Amino acid sequence: MKELILKHALINAIQHEGKADFQAVLGKVIAEKPELRKKIKEIVPRIKEAIEEVNSLSLEEQKKRAEELGIEVEKKKIKEEKKLPPLPQAQVGKVVMRLAPFPSGPLHIGNARMVILNDEYVKMYKGKLLLVIDDTIGSEEKFIIPEAYDLIIDGLKWLGVKWDKLIYKSDRLEIFYEFAEKLIEKNLAYVCECDAETLRKNRKEGIECEHRKQSIEENLKKWKAMLAGKYKEGEAVLRLKTDMKHPNPAFRDRVLLRIVEREHPRVGKKYRVWPMLEFSWAVDDLMLGITHILRGKDLVMEDMVEEFIWNKLGIKQKPKFIHYGLLSIREAKLSKTE
Repeated sequence: MKELILKHALINAIQHEGKADFQAVLGKVIAEKPELRKKIKEIVPRIKEAIEEVNSLSLEEQKKRAEELGIEVEKKKIKEEKKLPPLPQAQVGKVVMRLAPFPSGPLHIGNARMVILNDEYVKMYKGKLLLVIDDTIGSEEKFIIPEAYDLIIDGLKWLGVKWDKLIYKSDRLEIFYEFAEKLIEKNLAYVCECDAETLRKNRKEGIECEHRKQSIEENLKKWKAMLAGKYKEGEAVLRLKTDMKHPNPAFRDRVLLRIVEREHPRVGKKYRVWPMLEFSWAVDDLMLGITHILRGKDLVMEDMVEEFIWNKLGIKQKPKFIHYGLLSIREAKLSKTE
């Protein structure tokens, strides 16, 4: 491991006028030996030590050392520096973006793209970056690891990312409940008592269940019963009225909130009705004043749900969605990765 780290520290330094960069060296080491991701805490101090040693040498000394070790250094291609493409309708000093890690473990290399892109854009526009720990209770397969809260913070500090405010989703349940009630009052959501299998079958076949026709008053009554603990887990959910004939079956009357009896590591059993991902963001992206949202192309469904809710509520000032696949970043210079 020592030889591998030293090799990439020397190569990076020689290619950058004698100064090796931590993030660039870390990326090269992990790329060559992916199994080292599991030892990230162990290799970080070793990389820092190697960089300190290499950077203390002159450029000529670095080249000599590389030659002695048989390290071939490719000449860095000279190319026109390209910047990140501009964000749509962005104004300097007005951009607000967010990081939204789920605390299921430490940040990994796969998170770096999302983190660095948000950080770089906020710097580019002199905006604000919010760190929103997305700790709503997920499915049985996706659970919160208490230690992950601190591991995420540590990971961001390693990347040199600074945020303006730290927010926990688990502190915002009352806000989600108020928003849900507003949707019910506007006849945009209803309490459904169908079991999971029936719900899936109806959605696949485009069938409206009997609960969809309930009055606003009846839905409000059942909603309050959900909050009061009169339903057990799996007996009722709150669903969004979209269109049961929508060409995408997954978009048909999405579940917004459901009952979860599991204890939460931060708030215990104070709450038993938890929001689904897209509903929590439909609320928070508005309430937190987010202007631009960077997402992977796999999260287009979240866009659709958020847009649907905002449009139904007559929201005019809406955040802009940008997907990784639509960003030409391969040639862009990112200070943490170059």
